[in-house]
This record gives sequence, structure tokens and C-alpha cells, in this order.
Amino acid sequence: MARHQKIPITPSVLAWAIQESGYGMDDLAEQLRVPSGTVQAWSTGEAQPGLTQLRALAGKLKRPLASFLLPAPPVSVRPVVEFRSPPGTQRRELNPIERRYLREAARLQQFLSWVSKELGESPVALPRESANAGVAEAAARARDPLSVTLTQQEQWTSPSAAFAAWRQALEESGVLVFVFSLGAESCRGFSLWDDYAPLIAVNTFWLPSARNFTLFHEHGHLLTRTASACLQGTRRWTSKSSDGTERWCEEFAAALLMPEAAVRRHVTRLPGKPDALIAGIANYFKVSRRASALRLVELDYISWEDYEALPPFERKPRGGGKGRDRTQLREDQYGSRTTRLIGRALEREVIGRGDALDYLDVPDSALDRFTNAPTSLE
Repeated sequence: MARHQKIPITPSVLAWAIQESGYGMDDLAEQLRVPSGTVQAWSTGEAQPGLTQLRALAGKLKRPLASFLLPAPPVSVRPVVEFRSPPGTQRRELNPIERRYLREAARLQQFLSWVSKELGESPVALPRESANAGVAEAAARARDPLSVTLTQQEQWTSPSAAFAAWRQALEESGVLVFVFSLGAESCRGFSLWDDYAPLIAVNTFWLPSARNFTLFHEHGHLLTRTASACLQGTRRWTSKSSDGTERWCEEFAAALLMPEAAVRRHVTRLPGKPDALIAGIANYFKVSRRASALRLVELDYISWEDYEALPPFERKPRGGGKGRDRTQLREDQYGSRTTRLIGRALEREVIGRGDALDYLDVPDSALDRFTNAPTSLE
């Protein structure tokens, strides 16, 4: 195919892909470094892109190049989530990165839900809570089946170790936990409900101490069956929040990670100044200072003014990670629940190797690692 040859794409497919992406026509033109109006002309059929332009377009929209040659837009079900943004923020819609990862997560969730049914698994036994339910009682009901004791929590050596342990406990309860690098401008996490494959995704941009709180904030959304994408602001929801469900999920996460009796016991060992209380509770329970402060406000140890005086959320330091191959990256992104389900499905010939490779995007040789992994989710 000649480099400068115009490619006869289907305009309606391009228009559909742009709408699904969340990009505006002018924004996309700027990203592609083409004149304003060019993308609009491609989407109406008034003009056609060259091969190089089409490759750039496919890369930016995260779609296979061949999809733009389909006769009509494919039938797809967009994941339905509520976009929740803190007070004071202007954004009210998902951005292109969020849309991309939501599509990826929903596609894999749908597949894993089908796999679970084919394997004869029962629906995941997560209770259904109301956003009007007592937070302490709901947190206790949710924490109990995770079988994580306060002694274990105290012995974790770091917030990273805490996140790994909490993630494992949730996965063993049947919840899919994905981690995605969504960046600073995207939501801190999102949740998608499914009876057989409830899913939480956490943005790795923030430090592990903040991710621990996000993990259970999104778990709260699963319990209330309110699929959501929750934006990270420099301030969390305050007592004046207009979103009752979001506020409930904040309180739920704080109560589950920092049970009241344990907080009150530990506070007696700390200096009485707000800064010392916040730091001491954060370090003890392996959570962020803001999560600690939120809990201390709720228990009347500090004021909302103390909470609001905290600096913005800390970001994850750049670099420093060990090199990982594609298989290790996918295992980390999609978690053990995903790889175990796919491994069991391969062993029982519920799916073929091609299906697994399509959804996981790993080398063929990596699949043997999944089939040899422990299969018990007990």
C-alpha cells in the first residue's frame, strides 16, 4: 500500500470511534498535527486520510486500523458508569484515557463473567448495601469475609505490602482488581458491577497509601451497586458534599481500613496535636494522611479545618521500578483472579489458547504459567 495513498475508510465508523473516545474534533486534529477541520472532513467522507495519518488516527483512538474499513460501526455496549467529581472541579465527563481503560476493563469483565458461568461458579457473594446504611455496620460486614485481622494489618511493612494483601483478599472473595496507569488528570479509580465478575480498577498514579483508600472506596460502590468513575481532587468530599453516595463510600472506606475501636486505642499512644494524630494513624493503618484525617474528623479528634489544611495528595515518584516483561505487566494489571480463571478455563477446554491470547495480549508461552498456577480461589 503506497505511503501517500488515500485510504477509503468508512466515515460513520470514524465518527463512532471519535464519539466513543471522548475527543473533540479539534482536539483530535491538534493531537494528530493536521489542520483544523481535517478530522471533521474524514468523518463526513469529504476527505480521506493517508496511510500514515490513518495509523496515527488508529493509535490515538486505540482502535485496530482495520476497524476503520468496516462497512458500519460495530455493535458495542458502552460501560455505564457515573462520573463523580469533587466539589470545585469543572470536568463533568470522562476523558479519552478513562474511556479507553473503561472499554478495556469492561471487555475483559464480560469475558471473565462468561468464563465463570461456564466453569460452574456461583455469583459472587457480595452483600448489597444502601447508601443510607450505617457505615460502621456496613464496613464490619464487608471486612469480616476478607479475613484480615488487625494484627495482620499492623504487621504489614509498608503501604505497598498493605495494598498487595488487601487486593489478594478481595480477589479471593471473587472481586476482580485491576491496576491501570491513568495519569494525574484521570479518575483515581472506577468500579463496574457484574454478578459473576464485579470489578475495581485503581489508578497507579498515586502513592500506595492513597490506593488503599481508593480500593475500598470503589468497593463501597460495588456494594451499593453504583458503578462509578471517581475523580481525584486536591480536596475530598467534605461534610457539605452534595453527592450522598460518594460521601458514604468515603466514610465506608475509612471505617473498613480504620475500625473505630482500633483507632481509639491507638490514639491514646499518640501526642494530641492534629499533625501527630494524622501521621500516627496514617502510619499505623498504612493509609494516606488525608484518609487518616477524614477518619479522625469523623471520630471528633480533629476538625474539618485541620483536614482542609493538609497539602494536596502526594504523587507516585517517577521511575525506580524494576523492568518487567509483557506477561508480568499483564499479571500485575489484571491480577490473580483473572489469570486463575483463564488458567482453569484453558485446562478444562472452556476456551482455546487463541481466546486467552486475544484477551490477555501475552506471548503464547506465557499461558503455560497460568495453567500451572494454583487454581483454588478459596
